Amino acid sequence: MAASRGPGRPRASSAATIHEAALELFLERGYDAVSVDDIARRAGVSRGTVFSYCDSKADALWVGLDAAIERAGDAIAEGSGDALQRLVDALVHAVGPWGATPPTALRDAQAMGAAEALRDGAPARLQPLLDRAALALALERDALPESADAAVAPVTIIAAACAALVAWARTPARPPAAEAVRATIAPIASASRTRDHPAS
Repeated sequence: MAASRGPGRPRASSAATIHEAALELFLERGYDAVSVDDIARRAGVSRGTVFSYCDSKADALWVGLDAAIERAGDAIAEGSGDALQRLVDALVHAVGPWGATPPTALRDAQAMGAAEALRDGAPARLQPLLDRAALALALERDALPESADAAVAPVTIIAAACAALVAWARTPARPPAAEAVRATIAPIASASRTRDHPAS
């Protein structure tokens, strides 16, 4: 993370700059103690400029994670073949760019006092990905996306991937994120496929 800058120092008005300022402050003061005005001062921009890039300070926590969720959703939509395998591959692909380095918010959630904010925001952030995965499985199984046959496995697999990433981020000597995620969710997908479609 870049070194802290003095309040009000002019900086480029970009999403990356504002998110960086927010994360710096969260680490210094704790998530709950930081306001949007604090972020604006650190970034050297107006409060209105902050809101032009972020709906709330929580968006700064999610910027790297949101990008991974979007990558996963796009990979599911663009893929073909077995829906559960597509979901596994999509989740692995999504975290591939991280290598062995977690996004700051994931790595430092406890230090920032932001673990609860991340946990509370996860359902809404992940819902579009869940919807895409359930639709892919529904089309494969001639079922409704909201049916148990289509919805349960994606929820289970995505929740397991999230748990694996939290544990991975807290591990000092960590493998690439893609390896940690695949090792956790591939057996779950395989078990779900076998349970739903047992061999004759």
